[in-house]
Amino acid sequence: MPKETFYHLAKDKQQRIMDAAKKEFSRVPLGDASIARIIKDAEIPRGSFYQYFEDKEDLYFYYFQSMRRNFQQELNQAIEQADGNLFEGFELYFSKMVREVLQGTNAAFYKNLFISMDYRSFHKVAPHFGKKPHAPCPPDQQHKENLQEFYDRVDLSILKVADQKELQLLVKMLMHTVFSTIAEGYRQMQENDAHSIDEVMAEFRLKLNWLKNGAVRSASQSGSELER
Repeated sequence: MPKETFYHLAKDKQQRIMDAAKKEFSRVPLGDASIARIIKDAEIPRGSFYQYFEDKEDLYFYYFQSMRRNFQQELNQAIEQADGNLFEGFELYFSKMVREVLQGTNAAFYKNLFISMDYRSFHKVAPHFGKKPHAPCPPDQQHKENLQEFYDRVDLSILKVADQKELQLLVKMLMHTVFSTIAEGYRQMQENDAHSIDEVMAEFRLKLNWLKNGAVRSASQSGSELER
């Protein structure tokens, strides 16, 4: 998160820095981003940058938060809309986020985020259902309330999970499926202009169905295929 000195800046100067961050992080992934470009576009000295942020990663994830996408809240709402059905909720969640992420005003930033996503960045941007996330993160009490709100909305009676620990593992698998499908969607669209969001959505539904019902045919299904 920004240092206290950043919040003391005039609003227009804060905005210049954020505009410069958007430009650079939309141009290249975090690892390739240049602080020199950011400070040039923001019209601030290099020394001032480090008075406001620890490093470029600090600015990167603050910019991500500034876009005001609350993945946790959006997922909670989707689960509620699906009457507690975890898989239907994830399908709703994905369908609502995928168009904005792939084609919205911040699509270039998201593309660099998802295509270059590693373990560290996954745990910074994904909703958190296990250990408390690293900064930037909500206060402990707010984090606990968000988790409990999520658990309270999931209908565990239709899932083969023994406890919240197993639910956390299942949700993490689902979130990896969400993010990997988006990353693959960017790659496919880059290689083929005709590749559509509907195709990305269809791929996600297929993966979701495999997780929900398995990818192995039952003995009776295999027998039916042989009889044809």
